[in-house]
Amino acid sequence: MREIVTIQVGQCGNQIGRSFWSRALHEHAANSTYVEFTDDGGDRTGAVFSESMSTFFRNVDMTTKGEMAPGSEIRDLKARACLIDMEDGVLSETMRGPLKDLFTSAQVMSDVSGAGNNWAHGFYEYGGQYGDQFLELVRSQAEPCDSLQSFFLMHSLGGGTGSGLGTKLLELLKDNYDGIYRFATSVLPSSSGEGDDVITSPYNSVLALNQLTEHADAVLPIDNARLSQLSTRISKGAGSGGGGGDHAAGNASAAVKGKKKKSAGKRSEGGAGGGFDEMNNVVARLLTDLTASMRFAGDLNTDLNEITTNLVPFPRMHYLCPSLAPMGPTTHHAHRSNGMNSSVLVKSLFRDCFSPESSLISLGEGCNIRNSSVLACGVFVRGKGIPISDVNSNVARLQSELRMPRWNREGFKIGLCDVNGLDHQSSIMSLCNSEIINSVFEPLTERFYKLYRRKANVHHYTQFCDGGIFDEAIGNLEDLIEEYKGAGMRGSGGGVEGGLPPRGDELIWDVNESGGAGAGAGGKRREVAF
Repeated sequence: MREIVTIQVGQCGNQIGRSFWSRALHEHAANSTYVEFTDDGGDRTGAVFSESMSTFFRNVDMTTKGEMAPGSEIRDLKARACLIDMEDGVLSETMRGPLKDLFTSAQVMSDVSGAGNNWAHGFYEYGGQYGDQFLELVRSQAEPCDSLQSFFLMHSLGGGTGSGLGTKLLELLKDNYDGIYRFATSVLPSSSGEGDDVITSPYNSVLALNQLTEHADAVLPIDNARLSQLSTRISKGAGSGGGGGDHAAGNASAAVKGKKKKSAGKRSEGGAGGGFDEMNNVVARLLTDLTASMRFAGDLNTDLNEITTNLVPFPRMHYLCPSLAPMGPTTHHAHRSNGMNSSVLVKSLFRDCFSPESSLISLGEGCNIRNSSVLACGVFVRGKGIPISDVNSNVARLQSELRMPRWNREGFKIGLCDVNGLDHQSSIMSLCNSEIINSVFEPLTERFYKLYRRKANVHHYTQFCDGGIFDEAIGNLEDLIEEYKGAGMRGSGGGVEGGLPPRGDELIWDVNESGGAGAGAGGKRREVAF
């Protein structure tokens, strides 16, 4: 068993957490096994607590309160999670809502006054005040694990609690659990600042990134404005499917214990629609897709340690830009149902995933995966009956087309899971360690300096810390930007030896609309510019 403990910090982190736990429940409900159990009460059919479920859940005997091993009947599911916020509003909603049975009060750490959108308040004040309590909370979740593999931090960087306290807790995890991988899903404010109502968010983000670079093993950056765009697109296209909001979960254990229903993967009445619920659901899908091949069967299963080993060639450069496909309205489901050739389907998935429209970060004007240096890339495919050969052929195509360094020409990690997600029969996720992350970092640097040149609001931070932390943090970020730029100049592979790929600004995909591959099958050839 390989367990993961989630650390949900701040309003954003806990709202994402609600969508995530709802989605995880629905995925396991749709793939549960039911057998006959016999005890003093007689024979009955019950759901089996599987090893795949044990990644995120504990199974607790309601009478003895003891842990039940995989293979036992599901009794009372509890999430492997720590819920943390310095305001109690969102936590109270969670503990009163449909997911309340997943958590106990011992898993919650809260205050009432908040961090005032101040990274320093969260990091120094609350970090010092609640550090020991947090470590005790983590210990209570880590001790029941047989083989704890990773901590998942969910937070945002624009405010005070998620950015400040969240990164302080990450530092504590490194100090006390250094052998356990630390993944952070970090929601950044809009690169342009549009719609950002926290004036000091550039400060908070830069200060938080300083800690993430130092203490995380991998960071999945997500742009808030991009999430908003994607959620609007999904909502207009009749939604992305099940597991959206926490309303869809119903009673937590009952969602998995009950008989499998045809509607298990569909949005429930009153579930998440658009807005924040749909935005959170996109992030939740990212996290469930990331862990699918370690939870479910597949021809190419992938552990989280393999992701860090294969996608992070330099310790500081661990920002893995995520993309998901299909996203929003899709015809892939219909094509699969109508007998669409698998090779054409997989090409379509790859084409969509590596287009700017599928990225979870906002790319700068003219910036795309095609004209940026790519250090390493992970591709994780979900769907029953997808041939490994089709995945490998598309990865080989990418290897020849993308600007990859000579020292890592085969810098791809592939995962293939036989169990599809809730939204689509076939789907793909990519994690790209690439220079495109500078599309996030560079605008953030500009926004930081617009404030810092005037020392605007700095006095609010120096109540809790030395002002030198600002120069340290922005200097560290500027160094990281240059490191990503420089990595691409250490020799690139691509289509021309030692230089750029041969096709100018386009990455060409041959997709035969009639079900075959290549122009010779009588189909149309589509050229897609990335």
